[in-house]
Amino acid sequence: MKPLLPVVLLLGLLTGCRTLPPPPPPAAVAPREALAAWQARQAGIQGFQARARLTLIAPGRSYSGSARLLGGLPASLRVEVTDLFGRSLMTFVSDGEEVAVLFPREGRLLRGPATPRTLAAFIPPGVTLAQCVRLLTAGVPLSEGEPHQWQEGGEPGSWLVVWNGADGRPRERLWLAQGRPRKLEWRGEAGESGFEAEFADFSGPGDWPRQVRVKTPSPATELRVTFGDLTVNPPLAPEDFRLKAPPGVREVPLAP
Repeated sequence: MKPLLPVVLLLGLLTGCRTLPPPPPPAAVAPREALAAWQARQAGIQGFQARARLTLIAPGRSYSGSARLLGGLPASLRVEVTDLFGRSLMTFVSDGEEVAVLFPREGRLLRGPATPRTLAAFIPPGVTLAQCVRLLTAGVPLSEGEPHQWQEGGEPGSWLVVWNGADGRPRERLWLAQGRPRKLEWRGEAGESGFEAEFADFSGPGDWPRQVRVKTPSPATELRVTFGDLTVNPPLAPEDFRLKAPPGVREVPLAP
């Protein structure tokens, strides 16, 4: 019976390993400190340059492909959609005062004042240009001042933070998880649903989310951006957000 003793001891050791306690959960992040830290991060962002995968789903106009993005705060944006060979298919440019949309293959340049209608050539309806640039940088919350409500979420380290409008009704809801924004809901002046945004894959520089999705309910529109190469605070000039008509391109006025 002595030869069986080592086997019995080994089985005892293996059985003991199975009773080891699970690893402790990640330390919870204090919500107020986490929000303040995220806002401090945003204060250091003045602009960005990136290559990205872009998808726009909207009534009557949907596309998906590679894109080059250039953004400057508070409200300047340049988006160039390209084909598989890097050739330009469409360029959207706005400095907050003017919108220009170039279709080089069609030889057309649309130009007009920056209004909700003209900005909707790229930006989901109901989202302002300044809000779109902020969302692409995960510069949330969009509201100013202290939150009106804090609610602990169902998972450790998750919180729902609420800002009210002038009428006392919730205007902005922001979900935080482990110190990072995960989802935002924005409502209009009358309390109607405005838009929502989601953020994921915080592997970019300075915890920049590489996946951003913006959705509006009416009309149903969805913008998805997956960032690849990304540069924070590149050199920017006002000319970067203006578009001149190339030779042979016909300029068409955009109705406000």
